[in-house]
This record gives sequence, structure tokens and C-alpha cells, in this order.
Amino acid sequence: MKVVNINSVNHQHHLDGLQATLMEDPITPKASTDVGESAMLGRDTPGGESHGGGGCCSGIVLPSSQAVNKTTMPNQIQALLERHENPRPSVSVAATSAGANPTSYSITAVSKLLRNLYLCGGSAATVPTMQQLGVTLVINATTESELPNTPLPSDDTGYLRVPVKDNRETDLDRYFNQVADRIEEESQRNGITLIHCVVGVSRSASLCLAYLIKYHRMSLKDAYLHVKAKRPQIRPNVAFVKQLMEFEYKQNGTRSVSLMYCHALDQELPDIYEPEFRTMEMLYHKFRRNIARR
Repeated sequence: MKVVNINSVNHQHHLDGLQATLMEDPITPKASTDVGESAMLGRDTPGGESHGGGGCCSGIVLPSSQAVNKTTMPNQIQALLERHENPRPSVSVAATSAGANPTSYSITAVSKLLRNLYLCGGSAATVPTMQQLGVTLVINATTESELPNTPLPSDDTGYLRVPVKDNRETDLDRYFNQVADRIEEESQRNGITLIHCVVGVSRSASLCLAYLIKYHRMSLKDAYLHVKAKRPQIRPNVAFVKQLMEFEYKQNGTRSVSLMYCHALDQELPDIYEPEFRTMEMLYHKFRRNIARR
């Protein structure tokens, strides 16, 4: 597939959506808001508007084959996102590829998960970065209303868009096999895949987990721990984790992740999130004890 052009976009529309993405409380996904993935560390991902079957979600959208004029067209993704990012220390590709688990990092970092697979947010998917990494396939897990088509490093770079929202209603499971197969095909040709969504936290991370489960025979728990070690800010939304739990069972016949009830949030959560919500639970029970004494 040839390089695609970046479609003209309404800048204000994108900025409004991205501002909502970074500012909304992302603990509990809500289907009534049109936001992407949370850029906030230590929180779950926010929701988006309901996006049922059919329409643009009926399959992976392949963009048109027109070349990008790299000398005149800026990286719109980076320009749009960086206006609303909170400044944080950046993590170099070398640091994440070495398997480091840094104490501070930025959503602009590119994380190396495997020899053939990188994960990042949209602002990190720049032409110079992809040229440096030797990327031969880009997978963009966002809708066109969130981000334009990703600028590609060469005319021979493959490109897939998975047009999904980050919310409870999204059926991401329908893409697990398609995306995993495409990443593996690229790997067999000694190619390198870069997959991104808005900030590389939920949608793109979930697709990477599906690939590890199917082609590296990892359990969901091991895959999650592996990816989190490389990119600590990942936080697939709970609905995606539940879909991955079913995907793991279909692939391996086993379940490595179970659901636990979180009193503080009054909902079930995957047990892989238990350490992060332990403090919240402790505070919740302490609050209830204090109320009972009054």
C-alpha cells in the first residue's frame, strides 16, 4: 500500500476534542461524551459517544493512495496534540527499547514492545521518528474525527486505520484477529509496525495485547505485564480488557485475568488493576468507618 495524504481537517474541531480528552475525569467511562483516551497517569480511559456496529466500524478502513508532500505539510497530529499536553520529561526511544521502567515519562514517547512492534501516542508518530525506527507499517486506532491520517515515512509504508472510539460500547474484539494477523505478516517480511491511537494508552495497547496473545502465546496477564513494563502509562478501558479476556480464552483455552469488585468505584475491575486501586479502596473503607463512628 502506498503512502496516504493527510486530509484537510477542521482544526478547531480537533482541538476541542483533544482538550476534552485531556481534561475529562477518566475514572468511569461515559458513553455520552466524545473524547479519546486519557493522558492522565494512574487513571482509566474516558469514554466516547456510542459507536455501534456497521458504518465506519464495519471493517478496517484503508486510506487512499496519494503521496504526502513532506516538504510543505507539517505533522498535524503533533501540532494538534502538543498544544494541550502537560509538559513532562520525555523518554527516549533508546530508554524504552532497553526495557527500562522510568519513573517519569511523556505521552510523546515511543515504546518498543518487541523487535518488530512499537507503541506510541499520535504526537509521537512523526516521519523522522518512523524513519529512524525503520517503520514499514503504521496502524492508526482512532476515528477520523479525532486524528487525520498519519503521515508516512515513504511511499512503500503500509497503513491501516482501525476506526474505533475508546468507550464501553466499542466492539474492539472484531479487530483483534485482523490487526494481529497484519502485524505478524509484516514481521514475517522483517518489517516493523508502529501502532498508535491518541495517546497510546487504551485502544492501541489493547491491539498490541491481542497480538501478543495470538502470536507469542502469552497469557493476557503476562502480555499486560510485559507491555506495562515497556510503557507504564497503558490503561486499556475495562470493556476492552473483558474482550481480551474472551479472546485469550478462545486462543488459549485458559483465563489468566479475573474480575474483582471495587467498592470505591462500585464496579468490577480486572484483577491486573488491583494494585493501582488498592489505595483508593483503603481510603474508601476508612471513610466509611469514620462515618459509622459519628
